[in-house]
Amino acid sequence: MNRREALLLLAGTAALPDQLFAVGRAVHKKVRAGTLRALTPQQNETVATIAELIIPKTDTPGAREAGVPAFIDVMLADWGDDDQRQMITAGLANVDERSRTAFGKDFVACTLAQQTEILEDLDYELARLRDTKSDTSKNFFQAMKWLTLTGYYTSEVGATSELHYRVVPGRYEPCYPLAP
Repeated sequence: MNRREALLLLAGTAALPDQLFAVGRAVHKKVRAGTLRALTPQQNETVATIAELIIPKTDTPGAREAGVPAFIDVMLADWGDDDQRQMITAGLANVDERSRTAFGKDFVACTLAQQTEILEDLDYELARLRDTKSDTSKNFFQAMKWLTLTGYYTSEVGATSELHYRVVPGRYEPCYPLAP
C-alpha cells in the first residue's frame, strides 16, 4: 500500500478533516521527548520499527521522524483503555515470539527482509479476517496501522510534507492586491 492509498483509507473516516486532526494535534502536543508512559523501551523500539516499516523514509520523512512512536505511547497512556493497551502489548509480544520462532532473535534485531516477512504475515492474517467479514477491531496489526497512519498524518511533518496542509488565514480579505 502506498501513501496515497493509505490517505484514501484514512479519508474514509468521516471525522478526519476536523476531529481527527484536532485529536492528533492534541496528542502530539503531549509528547515529551524521551518519556515513555505506556510502553517499555523494548516495546517502544518494536513500535518504532513497525511504524517505520509501514511509513518508511523516502523523499519525505518516515514515521520515526514524524514522532509516531511517541504519539502511539501517548495514545495508549491517555486515550486507550486497559483492553486496548493489553491488545497492543500482547501483539508486540507476539511479534517478538514469531520473530524468535522464525529467526532466533527479537523483531528489532532481525534484518529488514525478516521484519518485512513478519509484517506481511500479519497483514495476510488481517486480510483473511476482512475477507471472512470477521471483526477486526481487536486485531493488533489493524490497530498498529491505524495508530501509525493517524500519528503520521496528524503530525506537523506528515501534514506539511505529505499532505501539504496549510492553515487558512483567519480573516477574509476580498480585493487583496496581488502586487506588493
